[in-house]
Amino acid sequence: MRKFLLILSTLFCCVALNAQIDRTKAPLAGPAPKVQMGDVQSFTLKNGLKVLVVENHNYPKVNISLNVKLDPIEEGKKAGYLSMTGELWGKATTNRDTKVLNAEIDFIGSNLSTSSSGASISGLSKYTDKMMELFADVVLNPAFPQDEFDKLVLQNQSALKANSVDPESILDNIKKTTMFPAGHPLSDVMTEASLANITVDDCRNYYKTFIHPNNSVIVVVGDIDMKNVEKLVNKYFAKWQKGEAPAFNYAVPVEPKGLNVVFSNKDAANQAELSIAYPLDYHIGQPDQFAAQMAIQILGSGGFESKLMQNLRESKGYTYGAYCRMYSNTLKGSGQFFASSKVKAEVVDSAAMEILKEMKNMINGDFTTETLENIKKTNAGDFSRSLESPNTVATFAYYIERYNLPKDFYETYLQKLAKVTKEDVIAASKKYLHPDNAYIFAVTDRSQKEKLQKLATNGKVVELDNYGQPVKESPKVASNVTAESVIDNYLKAIGGKDKVLAIKDMSVTMEMSVQGMTIKTVSQYILSGKKPAYKMEMSMAGNIMTKMLFDGEKATVSSMGQEQVLEGEQAAALASQAYPILEAYYPQVNITPSLEGIEKVNGKDAYKIKITLNNAVTYSFYDVETGLKVKQVGTENGQSTEVYLEDYRMTDYGISYNFINKTTMQGMPIEMKVSEIKINSELKF
Repeated sequence: MRKFLLILSTLFCCVALNAQIDRTKAPLAGPAPKVQMGDVQSFTLKNGLKVLVVENHNYPKVNISLNVKLDPIEEGKKAGYLSMTGELWGKATTNRDTKVLNAEIDFIGSNLSTSSSGASISGLSKYTDKMMELFADVVLNPAFPQDEFDKLVLQNQSALKANSVDPESILDNIKKTTMFPAGHPLSDVMTEASLANITVDDCRNYYKTFIHPNNSVIVVVGDIDMKNVEKLVNKYFAKWQKGEAPAFNYAVPVEPKGLNVVFSNKDAANQAELSIAYPLDYHIGQPDQFAAQMAIQILGSGGFESKLMQNLRESKGYTYGAYCRMYSNTLKGSGQFFASSKVKAEVVDSAAMEILKEMKNMINGDFTTETLENIKKTNAGDFSRSLESPNTVATFAYYIERYNLPKDFYETYLQKLAKVTKEDVIAASKKYLHPDNAYIFAVTDRSQKEKLQKLATNGKVVELDNYGQPVKESPKVASNVTAESVIDNYLKAIGGKDKVLAIKDMSVTMEMSVQGMTIKTVSQYILSGKKPAYKMEMSMAGNIMTKMLFDGEKATVSSMGQEQVLEGEQAAALASQAYPILEAYYPQVNITPSLEGIEKVNGKDAYKIKITLNNAVTYSFYDVETGLKVKQVGTENGQSTEVYLEDYRMTDYGISYNFINKTTMQGMPIEMKVSEIKINSELKF
């Protein structure tokens, strides 16, 4: 009987419990937990060097890093020397030259990296003692060797050439010089001139002036115990002498009033690099940091569901991606907001307006609580997973030290995140999103400049060059100069139009070196038939990689044994290459050139001529003094390509031809040299 009553009582409780639960609704989330960060141990040497230790014995690895607590430093006329110092720091020590240092690091399978604000080494824990010894030698005894410095100069010269034609690099430069006042560290842009000013002594002096134990923190993470860390750090770093790094005061950036349009020209670009940006006062640890973070993610850093992505990509089809970010900075007023996208050139103005519209929508609360909760859940999950890495724990420990954050800042991360409301996000949006007071930056073809001008509050566009400096006003074209006269002067300069038109066939062989490999290109032209014909073969080590052919009727391209017949605009584009010197044939192919003005090419004035062929725009530049063509810009495979024509020589036939072409491919400077020219050799193919 008692057993029956017990069963009956249990059933009654179950029925009562089920009656209280509404299974049509998800259960309410419990309170956000306080995160257990794990033990972060620390000690400080007498010289002021602080050491943070995070033990993790799950993997036999150790990471040792030195972090120097410095605000950004102005480089001025030596812009770029900090990055060079960082690279040079780890090249050699006074005890080990480059070869010996690299050999010892490689022998134990470790990785060493350095920057102007620190260094790190990582590897297997069984080599911890050796790693600490090597690390201390690098940190305390850098040699800054002249020969390695010279190599870095050459590398940076090549990088500058590549960046000078890269739209993303140009956009970055014009943002720096516009948003931050002259003399501010964030306005520094490396140029050929600033690179030439840098010496190896600048790197050495930076180290002596700014790298000291009392403004540094060493973080050790991994399979190591606290006692051993104390022993090794005392052994190698206790004698490091204190020093005082100088402090600087910089002008606080001023946020723009109204919409200011800043433009940089990229001839023949069919895309535009676009950014809405401005400086702001934002730093890690602000009370509204989490609300601001949510606002930015909903607007444009939350993946495909963000407002910018849904608008510009999914709805309008302007771009493949649109994003926004907000960066903090230790210097007052030197944080940054930017929203950026690579869009079709013809819609650059419309895309800018859509970004501004979505910023206003955030301020007006045009997002759902559900969206906010999803973003919070994503952040909570990402944060929790990140704690599985001991390096994350160590990084958080360093941030607490570096930015004077509350000791429980990251332990209460999930709690602070959970408390963010829609009202908080709207308030943060009003504070940090400024759609009515912002810079609109654009790098694209000049044909879009007038559209952008209409967006400016003051009706003006500031035009900057690829290094972010004001574009000097070009000389005015003389009234007696026309596009036709420029072309005539060019043909006269290379030997005369009649001489060019008398060419029946021509073969040009060029060679270029790419990463140690020699690539040969042979371009052949036949103009004696009813229609001109053209063939181009690109080969490496005697093997043909690509072949293009226009036989007067059919256009084909062959690669890797596969042949494709070209049609429409592609066929027409290949057919247009059948003229070795196209300028002499403009009337025959219905090209009407237009004179766009005078611009500088390699420091000299050049006439800029625009032609449109098969719906593609090409610009050619002709030296005002010599008449020779010195630069050509066109679009190929969606990318704007610049080619500089140099080293004109007289051929046996009696026309002058440029023997060197310089361009940039995928960020690498490429120089193509003519090795052979044959004209009227009864060519057939």
